[in-house]
Amino acid sequence: MPRSSRHPRLWFAAALGALVLLALFLAWFLQREGLDRADKWASVVFGAAGAAAVAIGALSWLWRLGGTRIGPAGDPTVAALAWLAGAQHEQWQAEQHARRVRDPWPLNVRWLSTPRAQAVMASWASVRGMPGAGPAEIRGEYAEIGALFTTPGGPRRLVVLGEPGAGKSMLVLNLALQVLARRAAHEPVPVVLSAAGWNPVLGLDDWVAEQVTMIDRRLARQVPGPGGAPRTLARDLVARGLILPVLDGLDEMADSLQQAAIRGIAASAGHGLVITCRTRPYEAAVAGSGPVPAAAVVEIQPVAARDAARHLADSAALTDRRWQPVVDRLAGTPDGPLAQALSTPLMIWLARTVYQGRERDPGELLGAGWAATREGIEQHLLEHLVPAAYATALAGRPARTAEDAARIRRWLGEVAAHLRAQRTYELAWWHFSELRPAPTVQFVSVAFAVLVALITACASIPAVVDAVNAGATPRWVLPWFSGAYVGLTVAYARLLFSDRSLPRRFTAAGVGRMFLVVGLPLGAVCAAVGQPLFGLGMMVSAGTVSAVVAGSAVASAAARPARSLHVDRVTALAGG
Repeated sequence: MPRSSRHPRLWFAAALGALVLLALFLAWFLQREGLDRADKWASVVFGAAGAAAVAIGALSWLWRLGGTRIGPAGDPTVAALAWLAGAQHEQWQAEQHARRVRDPWPLNVRWLSTPRAQAVMASWASVRGMPGAGPAEIRGEYAEIGALFTTPGGPRRLVVLGEPGAGKSMLVLNLALQVLARRAAHEPVPVVLSAAGWNPVLGLDDWVAEQVTMIDRRLARQVPGPGGAPRTLARDLVARGLILPVLDGLDEMADSLQQAAIRGIAASAGHGLVITCRTRPYEAAVAGSGPVPAAAVVEIQPVAARDAARHLADSAALTDRRWQPVVDRLAGTPDGPLAQALSTPLMIWLARTVYQGRERDPGELLGAGWAATREGIEQHLLEHLVPAAYATALAGRPARTAEDAARIRRWLGEVAAHLRAQRTYELAWWHFSELRPAPTVQFVSVAFAVLVALITACASIPAVVDAVNAGATPRWVLPWFSGAYVGLTVAYARLLFSDRSLPRRFTAAGVGRMFLVVGLPLGAVCAAVGQPLFGLGMMVSAGTVSAVVAGSAVASAAARPARSLHVDRVTALAGG
């Protein structure tokens, strides 16, 4: 376990244990002193504790506020770029490994500026940045994409078009890794982002800065901007052109937003940019908004039949001859239905996955009835992906049965239907609860919570007041009990009217904010009516309870899923 995640957990456990012991000691001490003296001791002890809590919270807030500002004496640019470059390199190398891009070797995806691509491109003068500049040859292969973007005089912006499964995402992923491998300390860092998450109502530069901040929270620190106005370090990097946004999947945005997105890109600062999109949606968007300024447009070409045959042959074991008839058909009929179907990296990967087990014969791709057309082959591969993927033992987990695979396929179908209904390709684990909304259950849950709160208030508060008036309960209990109830009410109201499905984590800023917003007004009101000790008790109890239950912040969406789920669970248990 990394030290950065182990030490805060140990400190939290140690602090919690110390507070429990202190509370037990105070309860024993006050009981031993008797009712009369306990009342006086409680006022002193808890008054001092409340004042100390307020002082420590204020000092911590001031210290954090001062610590987040970096003055001109220390330029954080190089360190920030190094943090970001390291995170991007690690993430996308792992993504390449997970998608088996280099198994057995990367497919030779070719790209060039075709007449169709040039029809949606700005003028060559705009692309090359020179008045009257003529056409330039823009073409290459998978391994050369990084050189295109780093060669002096090359385009500053690039749009990659292609059909579904043509390899657009993997091509720009390789571009990002190649640029990261070649960049110097002060050169831009490519950041791969899903364009589906951008609403063009927000400017592109501001949105990119937000996404970069989510990747590394250290980039949220404040630095002086133009005229001394503070802005985040991420926004500063974007404004200075030190971030190269790679917007993957512009076609995954809603149709109504694609034209607005292109206009937003045209209105941005004009720094480097990479976009991927399916060809037809991009043509439709450009027809209504005009081309992206200074952007070269290339189109991915189909995978040659000989490359597909060689890739399938090299993917099999030396003694595995099952693929030989398929390889021979691809070599002998490069324009047939099989070659057309296996002309994209996606379909080649599907074929490898579906027939990875020795019990499956890829020869059926040649003689089955559905194999007479390209569409039939593609549909067959898509239908058999889930059973083939889950029938394989992986990472110490046993292979699933046919019944398990069928159940998983139905569940994935529900996920796909939900995404289609929401018109999005984005799904995080904290949105799983939305897949099967149950309005009745939600209504009953809210009604139950409100009913319990009302019963608790009506039954417990008068009982405590009567016990205090009768002398059976110390008087100092009333402000603490009342404050705790107010704190719970405010905390649950905040959770009820916020997105409770998002993962949360405790932060000093979030806890301090809730304490100051809830506790201080209560203390001030009670002091104004001549009850300062009563107000002190309510301030400390209400502020503490509301801060612990609801004083959290949304966890970074860039966190690893297991880590994010763990942090959210710890926060929920601590609040409970």
